[in-house]
Amino acid sequence: MDWLIMSDFPSFNRRSFIGSVIGAALVAQSGLSVANSAKAAVNDSSPPDESLERTGTPKRVVILGAGLSGLTAGYELSRAGHDVTILEGNNRPGGRVHTLRGFPDDHYAEAGAGRIPPNHVWTRKYAAHLGLTLEPFGPTGLAHVYVVGGKRIVATPQTDLLPYFDFTPAEKQLGIPGMMQKYIGEPMQSFVAAADDLWSADWPPAALREFDGSSFFDFLRKRGASSGFVEFFQMGAIPRDMSALTIFRMLAMSELREESKIRGGNDLLPKALADKLSGKIIYGARVLQFDQTSSGTSVNFERNGSRSHLTADSIVCALPFSVLRTLQTPSFSPLKRTAIAQLKYTQVVRVALPTATRFWEREQLSGFADLDTSASIWSPTWNQPGASGILQLYQMGPLAARLDTLSPTERLQSASATVASAFPGLQPDFDRSVEFSWQRNEWSRGAFSDLQPGQPFAWGSAVAQPEGRIHFAGEHASACPAWMQGALSSGYRAAREVNSADYRQGRRERMAS
Repeated sequence: MDWLIMSDFPSFNRRSFIGSVIGAALVAQSGLSVANSAKAAVNDSSPPDESLERTGTPKRVVILGAGLSGLTAGYELSRAGHDVTILEGNNRPGGRVHTLRGFPDDHYAEAGAGRIPPNHVWTRKYAAHLGLTLEPFGPTGLAHVYVVGGKRIVATPQTDLLPYFDFTPAEKQLGIPGMMQKYIGEPMQSFVAAADDLWSADWPPAALREFDGSSFFDFLRKRGASSGFVEFFQMGAIPRDMSALTIFRMLAMSELREESKIRGGNDLLPKALADKLSGKIIYGARVLQFDQTSSGTSVNFERNGSRSHLTADSIVCALPFSVLRTLQTPSFSPLKRTAIAQLKYTQVVRVALPTATRFWEREQLSGFADLDTSASIWSPTWNQPGASGILQLYQMGPLAARLDTLSPTERLQSASATVASAFPGLQPDFDRSVEFSWQRNEWSRGAFSDLQPGQPFAWGSAVAQPEGRIHFAGEHASACPAWMQGALSSGYRAAREVNSADYRQGRRERMAS
């Protein structure tokens, strides 16, 4: 699930400014590009050229969840010669990588993960390895729309955005590039200087504690940013209360320009991995309980009304913690139990509204917009064939939760009204419209992990740590949460842990301690 949803347009482009400001800060500090800012250590910073080489005898491994991380762990362990079984509650692979289909002209839209930044090398390498083609996420040469305080702004190359926000006179003197450098670029330099290895399992270092005392937007306010700049920066579907430390880390890891998507739909990536695991995935499997002893692990699950039991040498838990906390689990360490209980997940609703024509393009509009109500609008069909189109609402936060309280008809009408505020004249085909709520989905119970202030230092490092024979994967258990990059890298990391694990040695070490 990607965040900071701000699209490209030919006048001022926040994503380009963020990318250029951050890139300049990283280069000034370390002489490295954004893509290479993390140190090359034995970690998840970049995918290896070769598959895992099995050490020891083959292990029996049960993987909980056929999302992108579980599939990656299964694929790599299977390639190394281990015996893998994946249990998935859905009747499809991919988890929160989910493409909506069945629209006119065979169009499709993403309910989940949407973007692939250019330096997300894990996603790009797996896509290439599986024979998938990337294409631009959005168009160029067309105007972007803002909706601020109910007022619609079409951002052309001549548009001055300064009058639309309550910037201070000093900020207006700086201009938007100057404000970006002052409030984002300068602290980014300090962050990078102290960040050390961004991918380290022991992250964060103590020197970054000052970044973890507040949300990102409170951090900006403490640096003197006006309410106008904060409002400007948080336009669109952006988490409002995520730890400043977490957002700076993700900014440092993501080049925010020239993003891509997978041609044909992002779900082709998990489907391609699932095809490699034919016969090893059990769909419609509701995990009820799992446990471990000194000699192995066990899983109880239900499928088609019948209960089954599996034993294995180890388990890879690739379930979101929002789901994991509803299950019967082993007696984990105190920090792990705290992380499972407290990790928050964002509330997101996506609504795809098909239209008979792409009427917005006649006005030279891209079909992308950012609103001051924690919402963005995408045009997923901008490069798909056919005369019809789709405008898609990406609603986050409390207003997403409010949508969940409405009836299906009311949700579509509310979403249509929101999209029409940016693109007047919208007449969607409600019979073909599709809405998807991640928090109402029982297999996800939220869109992506959302570390709150204080949590990265309190228990953040415990999220991905193995517990005996149980290993953890998922965007939440990665250095790059909310992105496919995090899911893929964490799946590989969990597979590597299982492949090299000597559980007998681990028992001796625990007994000695």
